[in-house]
Amino acid sequence: MLEVAPCADDEWDRIASAQARATVFHTREWLELIVAVSGAELRLCRFEAGGRVAGAAALFLFRRGPFRLAASPPPQAAVPYLGPLVDDALATQALAALCDEARRQGAVYFETRLAFEPPQADLVAAGFAVEARATFVLDLAPGPEVLWERSLTSACRRAVRKAESSGVIVEEADLEEILPRYYAMAESVFAKWDRPPPLSLDDYRRIAAAQRRGGPVKVFAARLEGVVVAAGIFPHGSGAVYYLDGVSDPSGQAARPNNLLHWHVIQWACGAGVRQYDMVGAGIAGVARFKESFGPALVPYTYAFRNLSQLAGVARAAYARLAPAARSLQYGLGRLLRATRS
Repeated sequence: MLEVAPCADDEWDRIASAQARATVFHTREWLELIVAVSGAELRLCRFEAGGRVAGAAALFLFRRGPFRLAASPPPQAAVPYLGPLVDDALATQALAALCDEARRQGAVYFETRLAFEPPQADLVAAGFAVEARATFVLDLAPGPEVLWERSLTSACRRAVRKAESSGVIVEEADLEEILPRYYAMAESVFAKWDRPPPLSLDDYRRIAAAQRRGGPVKVFAARLEGVVVAAGIFPHGSGAVYYLDGVSDPSGQAARPNNLLHWHVIQWACGAGVRQYDMVGAGIAGVARFKESFGPALVPYTYAFRNLSQLAGVARAAYARLAPAARSLQYGLGRLLRATRS
């Protein structure tokens, strides 16, 4: 039986550095970024079993209306997955212990996204509802020459060549310098669904500040005739790089800048000794087809949640029904207000 206790910063660093499942998102620098983006309260926890330390977890607490919720990680917080740092055999026990801690902190609901799959039967037996999800992960070990010949589809290779012949140039960028253009493209992308980008302008500024501090994040931009027509944000660490966020301008897509952008990321990562490229997500059909053209493997990951009170189940169901409409209404009113002011 795992018990939960507070974890000091230096102890967190020591535990995380020894865990094979630790990612860049488990670093304290990225955890602090999650706090800034989400507004959640962070509690660093360690797990104890039989008097010894068995791992650690980052638990985030936040409010939605009258409800106090818990997550690892919180939704829409510049991180694809997080979860406890324990041996795989202890994963379900650790999540159950986190739920107990969340309930002690007044939370009525807990959710997590894990970059792996604990046995679903174990999670269900522990009271979790589970959704199997998937991402695309490209093994970079073969190197760029082999990946070009054996992983990229012929259509993808043609698109890369098209971008190069069209004069598209990909370069590492300072996010702060390109931010007005970057955010304008982000707004344009999500306007199609009558909603704002998941990350706000201030959120992007926080990522830009982390980049300027030398944090574990790269930003690459594709320019056509000097204008940024595509760009992306790529956290990296513990042998992996992640496609966290990306934008593009539809008017420049005939030159296929996105293909060259991701091929450039792959080349950079191989040169930097990075072992895998997690393209983060495979749930949107058109985007999935684009990612699939680089030859990655479809890798499952886990989304699991547990209601910690009966009221939480009712509230979650209502939120799932009403939140999309509320976001669209809020977005529409915001656009109307900005238009009135201008």
